[in-house]
Amino acid sequence: MEQTLSDIIQRVFDPCRERSTYGELIDEIDHHGLAVILILFSLPSALPLPAAGYSTLLSIPLFIIGIRFLCGYEKLWLPQKLRQKAFHPEQFNPKLISTMLRLVHLVERFSKPRLVGLVRSRGVRILLGILICAMAFSMFLPIPGTNTAPAFGIFLLGFALLEDDGLLLFIGILSSLVAMSISITIIIFGYKGYLFLKRSIREFF
Repeated sequence: MEQTLSDIIQRVFDPCRERSTYGELIDEIDHHGLAVILILFSLPSALPLPAAGYSTLLSIPLFIIGIRFLCGYEKLWLPQKLRQKAFHPEQFNPKLISTMLRLVHLVERFSKPRLVGLVRSRGVRILLGILICAMAFSMFLPIPGTNTAPAFGIFLLGFALLEDDGLLLFIGILSSLVAMSISITIIIFGYKGYLFLKRSIREFF
């Protein structure tokens, strides 16, 4: 029997599972497709719960997936150094895992195949590749406020691809654009704040 997304999440983030590397994890779930990998790597950062600094690490395979979409590939490739990096599911808060599962169940009730041709079109895949790369880059930045919204956008896009749901894809694209606007605003104001502080310190001394 084919495993549900909930089953995969529980297995991957089970704190009692055997120690593995990111490469072994990818090999384990690769047959489920890039959509599942998108969901698994974005979901921990998509929730408004305290993160243990894993957004930066999870953003790297997400960025690579975006590049793979742009190039028309359907499988994930990781550099050897990242493949050998240890994956520690025990670092993820049990409350976070529970919240992840509730969110997945909620979206599962709403999602269904719609506008399948749109979801599978090459032009849409290129657009998704650009959006995923941009949002993964935002997640990579160690700046408060630039992780959750982009990760949630990637989560919705991944779910839309998984379910061939054109309506959810449209919602995901809109969410992604809003997320990028928020991230750009935070970065711009943060940089201006840095310049103001730097100028004030120079004038003071």
